[in-house]
Amino acid sequence: MTKTEISFVPHSDMELEDVSVVLAHKNLIGNNHLGEATALLEQENYQKGYRAALFRSIEQKLQTIQLHLLNKGFKEIEEYISDTEPTPEEIGERAFWVSPY
Repeated sequence: MTKTEISFVPHSDMELEDVSVVLAHKNLIGNNHLGEATALLEQENYQKGYRAALFRSIEQKLQTIQLHLLNKGFKEIEEYISDTEPTPEEIGERAFWVSPY
């Protein structure tokens, strides 16, 4: 990932000369011509906004985190939640009894 792919210049800083590029890009995206839309930005050397590489990187990191969390073993719950005081059989090996207000 290059610095231009992760740097961000807000669209609110748009100059009048950029309007035609942004509108053409928006139309290409709307017509599902993603490759042409990317090529347009590269051809016009338009550096405002984020690039797809940044979003792909974030997506890959989220998928890695998701797999880690799904494969992580669950810790045994050490508390028993009940409105009434539990019997020794109900609380079993748990260390705490929690009574909601």
